Amino acid sequence: MKRKVVVENTLKDVRNYLANHGYDVRTMYQDDTVEDIVADEYDAIVVTDLHSGNVDRKLKVKVPVIEAAGLTPGEVYQRMTAGQNR
Repeated sequence: MKRKVVVENTLKDVRNYLANHGYDVRTMYQDDTVEDIVADEYDAIVVTDLHSGNVDRKLKVKVPVIEAAGLTPGEVYQRMTAGQNR
């Protein structure tokens, strides 16, 4: 079964990297929020900034929400595969 991930639209390099590593990548646009996503269907959610309007800090999801600011696409991938969430 193909792994699925949601990535913010501004993170084109991350989307491409994950797609090249076998992920089915859904794009989250600026007017989407994490609440719009059925998180149980995805392995992770990748956003630029955890403090952006897309992410409600009180939101509880069962999948990692990874902040990509300052990370390379490879580092985002490592955090996803290691189960780390910062």
